[in-house]
Amino acid sequence: MKTSNRWIEINIDGLIGPTHHYGGLGVGNIASESNRHTPSSPRSAALEGLHKMELLDALGVPQFFLPPPIRPVWSWLESLGFDGERSSILRRCMENHPSVLSAAYSSAFMWTANAATVGVGSDTVDRCTHIKVANLSANLHRSVEASERRSQFSRLFASVHGCQVHPELFGCYPLRDEGAANVMRLSSDTGDGGIYLFVYGSDDHGFHSWQSRKRFPRQSKLASQLLSQSLKLPNNRCVFAEQTSAAIDAGVFHNDVISTSHENLLIYHEDAFEQEERVIEQLQNQFERIHSVKPLVIRIARNELPLSEAVATYFFNSQIVTPRDGTWRILCPSTCQNSLSVQSVMTRLKKEIPRISDFDYVPLHQSMANGGGPACLRLRVLVTPDQLRALPESARLNRDRSEQLRSIINREYPEQLVLEDLSRLDFAEHATETAIKLQKNWESTKASA
Repeated sequence: MKTSNRWIEINIDGLIGPTHHYGGLGVGNIASESNRHTPSSPRSAALEGLHKMELLDALGVPQFFLPPPIRPVWSWLESLGFDGERSSILRRCMENHPSVLSAAYSSAFMWTANAATVGVGSDTVDRCTHIKVANLSANLHRSVEASERRSQFSRLFASVHGCQVHPELFGCYPLRDEGAANVMRLSSDTGDGGIYLFVYGSDDHGFHSWQSRKRFPRQSKLASQLLSQSLKLPNNRCVFAEQTSAAIDAGVFHNDVISTSHENLLIYHEDAFEQEERVIEQLQNQFERIHSVKPLVIRIARNELPLSEAVATYFFNSQIVTPRDGTWRILCPSTCQNSLSVQSVMTRLKKEIPRISDFDYVPLHQSMANGGGPACLRLRVLVTPDQLRALPESARLNRDRSEQLRSIINREYPEQLVLEDLSRLDFAEHATETAIKLQKNWESTKASA
């Protein structure tokens, strides 16, 4: 099956940083909370992420990356009242507020699916692709990321005509936005005619207590609505759906833990959405009005795959891509290999969707232990061939670039990291130097060939 050359999906991954650790800061994220303060391996984490990117590149999917921002964030610590010698700041912060120190070192930026939301040029009213940076304002450890990623996206797309990067929504509780992890886009196999499913965790807009219905603060409906407006998407291309309380309480902190999409395919769990029938009917009708056919919708019942097992395996966080041969390939977390329920679901999918050519199991043990699977690590952007050529070569993964990154990771990243290491000035300085080295390696205006 051949695909059009008009729209090409690129994947942008965040390179995992040298301060990757288990701070347990992901509220409602079962993996993050259960692995709090256990030893981590930044080197293994970064190599696992790099391996996934190399697989995408080998399949013919254009793979780009963003370097890790500098950690710790000294200016943030200073704004919180930690002044004096930096060695003293680290020591006092560790003694009195270890979670704050953990946040200052956070490598959660690696989950690039939270970095922004994208409106593709084929769908927007001005035919321009819009990238809206996420504010991540509901998270202590991630709220500092918005300005960093805005700067990187602006540099990455600086020479790309017909693509705009926008600042994040104002950072406050009613406008909490966690990016593309809560948005799915369905389209034709050429990438045209996208319909967007915005998934939110609460519809109270933050104007009254959310505790009465949801235990954890999640993407707000108001933020999702304003995102669609910022992306210049027509109303008839947008569907808004609320996550179920059962899913959120079970550890579904973002929608990409309970449903996924690719081209005209939607796979979702029975417990994903409130008013499930209304949501799916609206989505199908809006898709059909544009494409004259309904999308391919696969519903996974809880008796096929229990909600708890869906969360434990991160099956729905598998990454679906279209290789150069035009088939569909699904990159699954390696945890899916040991689940009989998931294996049964995969057998069903292979039977019902002949376009699926294979499943690949991706070992992401370090990321998974902090609550992030294959799809968490990437942001998808659709571009034209001309736009692809305008992107900087230094930000695109190829064999030479991969070897350069592997060399830096093996040489500079620590094999093991524990919470106490964050209080060491020598570690902080080395982590900063490593991040600067990676940023300089990445920063270039030379376009791809």
